[in-house]
Amino acid sequence: MTTVSLNFSDAVAVATGVQAPVIRHFMPYRTHDIQYHAVIFSANTDGGPGVAKMELDADMLNVTWQASLNYPGQAAFTLSRFNPKLANLLYMQDHIKIYRETGAGTKVVFAGKIIKPSKGPRDSIIYCWDYISFLQRSRTGYKTLYPNKRIGTDIIASEWQTARLVDTSPFAFVASGTIEDPVGVDGVTAIMVNSQFGVIDFDRLFTFHALAEMAMANTSNTVVFEITRDEPHTFNFWKNRSTQRETWALTYPGNLIDYSLDTGHDEIVNDIATPITDATTGQQVEYSLADSVSIAAFRRLQSAVTIKTLYGMTTGTTETDQQKAALARIITQAIQVPKLLTAFPRQGEIQPFSGWDLGDSFRVTLQNPDRVGDELDTYLKCVGMSVAYTPEAGELIQLYLR
Repeated sequence: MTTVSLNFSDAVAVATGVQAPVIRHFMPYRTHDIQYHAVIFSANTDGGPGVAKMELDADMLNVTWQASLNYPGQAAFTLSRFNPKLANLLYMQDHIKIYRETGAGTKVVFAGKIIKPSKGPRDSIIYCWDYISFLQRSRTGYKTLYPNKRIGTDIIASEWQTARLVDTSPFAFVASGTIEDPVGVDGVTAIMVNSQFGVIDFDRLFTFHALAEMAMANTSNTVVFEITRDEPHTFNFWKNRSTQRETWALTYPGNLIDYSLDTGHDEIVNDIATPITDATTGQQVEYSLADSVSIAAFRRLQSAVTIKTLYGMTTGTTETDQQKAALARIITQAIQVPKLLTAFPRQGEIQPFSGWDLGDSFRVTLQNPDRVGDELDTYLKCVGMSVAYTPEAGELIQLYLR
């Protein structure tokens, strides 16, 4: 048996101003050195995390958390049914930060609020939401029009300020950070909505997600909105946040203990048509594009699309020209084989949010089934992550890449 002294107490003292007790764990030689800790905070006058109420360490029987690109994040942990700390939790009021500690240091991997318990005769499961999740309890403007407006600085900025400044807002403690305008395929011109765009009493989380997705629909950019996990908690809307990370590679055989690869061949489309208005006659006609190379390989695989707005097309003098350019862009994406990889790295191989973030790309190399060459050797973008931890078994990370 070996004794390992952890420095989490110092990290808590720095983060909260409260000196936590010294924590010492006794672990067998081959057991992981990854530790998870959580601190519960009372809400301050702005509704943000205030004074630290309690530390959860050995109390937590297990922990799980997940984060996804432009989706709400969640966490859950289990306490013994008769743990006295359960009586001091204020649901939908108290804040929580979950810390992941290794020899490399301590990192906040989840920040949000405790939401509700699920109580049983032996254990209680405590569910948590991150701060982005509360946008689903935030309502957009009523009959608010945004004609011919930019997505970021005109629409997102306005809706975010309204969400933040409403009386007793759950976002009153969140600062406004960088809000950028997504750009079209030329990489310069800001994407504009059409003259009829507006909102009417809708879910803000869905609205922000939809605007980000539409801004990426016809470009290779990675549009991201976030509320940062570290203080000061800040709302950002990035027009393109994606980095090709060279530090880590995911390989099998290698540092992956398991993986699932969906090659997505059933999603190929090589003959696409859409109705447009003919620039000369003014009549509605069908306009189609096809890829002969893909058709020769897979036969003709057809689809119909309706092109409206927010496709990132900034070329063409008429709407018809823009629709044709948009259709050309769509088919270049549709003939490519999409890939969805679910990867399980070995314990300690990937450090969540240390030197990378969601939206970044990892090099992925998978050997062919016949062991001759590689089935996959490319960069895939990480769009989500799920993590489970127990003191006995350690940590299991699940990465979603496409």
